[in-house]
Order: sequence, then C-alpha cells, then structure tokens
Amino acid sequence: MGVRIAAAIAAVLLASCRNDEPAARPNILLIVADDLGLTDVGFFGSEIPTPNLDALAADGLRFTNFHVAPSCQLTRAMLMSGTTHREAGVVVHNDALLDEVAALPERLRGAGYHTYMAGKWNLGIEASEGPRARGFERSYALTPPGDNHLGRSVFADDVIAYREDGEPVTPPDGWFSTRLFSDKLLGFIEGNAGDGVPWFGYLAFTAPHWPLQAPDDWLDRHEGRYDDGYDVLRNQRVERARAAGVLPAGLSYDGYRAEAPPWRDLDDEKKRELARAMEIYAAMTENMDMHIGRVVDYLRDTGQLDDTVIVFMSDNGASGSDSSFVPRSIPRTDTDNSLANMGREGSFTAYGRGFAEAATAPYRAVKGSLHSGGTLAAAFVHYPRAVEPGDVVEYLTVMDVLPTFVQIAGGDASTEMRAPVRGESFWDVATNAATRVHQPGYAVPWITLEHRRAVMRWPWKLVTVQGAAPDSALSWQLFDLKADPGERVDVSGDHPDRVRELGRLADDYARSVGVQRASQESRVDGPAGETR
Repeated sequence: MGVRIAAAIAAVLLASCRNDEPAARPNILLIVADDLGLTDVGFFGSEIPTPNLDALAADGLRFTNFHVAPSCQLTRAMLMSGTTHREAGVVVHNDALLDEVAALPERLRGAGYHTYMAGKWNLGIEASEGPRARGFERSYALTPPGDNHLGRSVFADDVIAYREDGEPVTPPDGWFSTRLFSDKLLGFIEGNAGDGVPWFGYLAFTAPHWPLQAPDDWLDRHEGRYDDGYDVLRNQRVERARAAGVLPAGLSYDGYRAEAPPWRDLDDEKKRELARAMEIYAAMTENMDMHIGRVVDYLRDTGQLDDTVIVFMSDNGASGSDSSFVPRSIPRTDTDNSLANMGREGSFTAYGRGFAEAATAPYRAVKGSLHSGGTLAAAFVHYPRAVEPGDVVEYLTVMDVLPTFVQIAGGDASTEMRAPVRGESFWDVATNAATRVHQPGYAVPWITLEHRRAVMRWPWKLVTVQGAAPDSALSWQLFDLKADPGERVDVSGDHPDRVRELGRLADDYARSVGVQRASQESRVDGPAGETR
C-alpha cells in the first residue's frame, strides 16, 4: 500500500519541491526513546550520563512544554499522522493506521526523500500494516509493543515480531536492541550514500522500556547510585531540572503528592530490588546515548551532520510498572528474576512507581495519565545552520512533528489528500521566522479510553477525573496551566462557563470519532487517584 500511496501523493508534494535543489533540503533524523521520563536525560536534569544528547540539546532548541500521548501506540499514531490517535484509527496495541491517513514517511517519500526506519513500530503487526507498507523504503521493525532486548524473544515462533522490509526476520545471535536498531539505520543510510538524495531516518528505540535489560558489561555501571531511594532522587531531580531552566517559574514543588510509599517504609529486600532496577534503567539510558553518539559520529565523519535536522523526543511519561506487572500484550517467559539475574536474559525487571515519579516530578502522575506527568516529554531540535540555541516554552504536541518535517522537505501539510492534519509546523519558530506555532484559541482534544478525556486550550486544561468508572457520567477538573503547571488546584468551580465550553468541545470531538458518551458538564469533584 505504501508504494501506491507514495505515487498518489508524489505529484502534489513534488510540485512544491521542484524549485529547490535536493541539497537545499536537509536530511531529517527523528530519534524516539521509549518510556523515557522527563528528567531522565542530562539536559533536563538527570544524573544519568547522556553527553551526546546533552551536546546536541545545548547546540539546539529545547522544547520545555512538548506533549505526547500517555502511552506508546497512541503517540506513534499521532506522530505518523499529524492528527489525534483516534482520528488515525489507533486506540489499543496492534491497531493499524487507517488507510485515510497519509503517513509521515509516505509524505516524505512522495517529496523525494529516502525513508528509513529501525526500531519499534507498534502500529499494526501484519506486513500490510507495517512500515514498509506505509512509506518506509527500508525498515527493520519490532511490530508488537515490546519484547526482550537481548537473548530470546518473548514471542512464540508462530508470532512474527520482527520484519525487515516487510519480511519476517529473527534478531541475530548476541543482539542487543539499541545496538541492533542503530546498526540497521546506519546501514540503510550508508546504502544510498552519495546519491545526492536527502533522507528521513526514524530511529525508534525500545530502550529504556521494560523489561529492563542491558549487556553484561553495562549492568554495574551505576552500582550503588540509587541506594538512597526514589524520594531522595526525586528531590535531587527537581532541583537539577530547575537549575537547568526546564521548569516554568510558576511550577512549585509545594503540594506535590507522591503515590508510591515512602522509601523508608520499604523492607530491605524491596529496596535492593528497586535500586537494582533503577541501576539497570540508568545503564540502558546511558547505553542509548552512546549509540546515538555513534550515529552522530557517522554523520559527522561522512560530512552529513551539518545537513541533518535532528529531533529527539520520548513517547510518554515514565512508566510506573514494577517487576510483578504482567502485560496482556506481551507474554512473560521469565524464570529467574533474582537479584543476581536482574537485567539479564530470562528476567523481567521494572523499577516501579517511585522511580517513575522521580522522573516526572514536580508534574502530576506518570505514564498512562492525561496529566502532564504522563504526557510531557524531553525534546529538542538540532540544526545549527538555521536553528539557534534556546528554549521554546509554547505548548506543543507530537502532532506538530509531521507538518514540520513536511515543511522542511518543501511540501505543504495543509494540502489534504485524506485525513486532516491537526498539528502545525514549528519550523518557522525554530528558525526565528515566526514567534509562535499555534494561534490563540488553538485546542487539542484527547480521548484515550471513553472515560479518560482531556481538552487543552492554552492555558486551560479540562481533564476527566482519572478514577471515573467506564459507565459513569464524566466529571471534569479544570486547571490553569499558566498559574498552576503542576495541576494542583482544580478551579472548575470558579469557571463553570469554561468547563461547559471545553466540555462541549470534547463531546463534539468524541462524537466525531465515534465515542458517544457525553460529559456531565457542571459536576465538580475533588482530587482523585491516578490509574497506572
């Protein structure tokens, strides 16, 4: 299907590109980390060494108010479509993009770019739904939502978990996911080196998503670092993030409510287990940064770095699952989760709610929530030829990536072939040709499950109470993110007209995507718990 789509849209996109020589259009490299928390990278305040990402961010433009969806497949749907995940046809794992979507690689391939992808796809597991069918010229993809990072795949032989250019493959002996995906992307780029055609590369790591695993020589790099626990780490991270300048001035740590039990209340065995899990997580993150450095070194050595726009982001907030979590979509085959085997083949390790909160605080909640702790992602764009170092504090979303890349390629995302694009290009702001991406009044509707909804119209955010039962009337909380970016104080009782206005917008959107439940516009509830 991808070849047919590329041919269908090529005439329109190429018509807007022919006045540019190919060399005038830079390469585009998009790097996505999986379940990486907001402050898990050095340029956002982490103690984990990420020197390669830090250097790119320091020489680029950081996005300090960049929002994704609260889970993996939803973000990828929005990334590839430029619209909401429900409009793209994706709600649960293994849903595929609708045919009505002109996917990002289809658009860029139609604009005359090579298109390469290595890593996690998570938008359909059949060959007809995979990256090859949706516009990627070369691809090596994990199609389900996750897997082991080394050793043996958790999937049985009758499940095709990996595909290379659409054909079933098995990871090679001695593989580690981060190294494998980096090697594959570098090989794809090298395969057409010197032909004068710009390329789009999508490097979609599965690190540091559970199960937390790392090569043996990386497992002990952070030994003892987290023995003081997640409460101490959370306080340290907040201070470093504030010193790094990535937290808004109005964001206070006062009133933050952790849901994990205090570290001091855990028994010694649990402390050792969670501290070890965090050590492995840090090793995975540092290892990912090292492989990103390999890609950057290749681009520098081949004279392509100055001609490549690099965008980095995570796909959602930090994951609060622990090692007891049994995912429905990924079969568990671990047999040895002992302390000595954690992070190795045969283990299933995750670091729990407390360390996830350390990576999202002082924002509220973690992965899975529509509060900012579930949706804020560390992100930047690097292209020194046109992008000066600095920060963008405007509310941006992952839907803005597609129109940005299409603009870089010389196309026009507003020229609709099929499904509409809700995002707007941030390229003019990045290159100082404009002062804002979205005009006042721009609204972003979100619906993950029927009872979990939010609508954002800066600075107002309306969100359903997270504990609402699926069959109950929806009740709303309202937050002023300019005055209260931590979402501490529900002001719905003070602004009933605003609740009704945004609630109707959410209901209209819900009906347009086939979700019929209406909200209870005027009801105001107190604080509620989060769901994992």
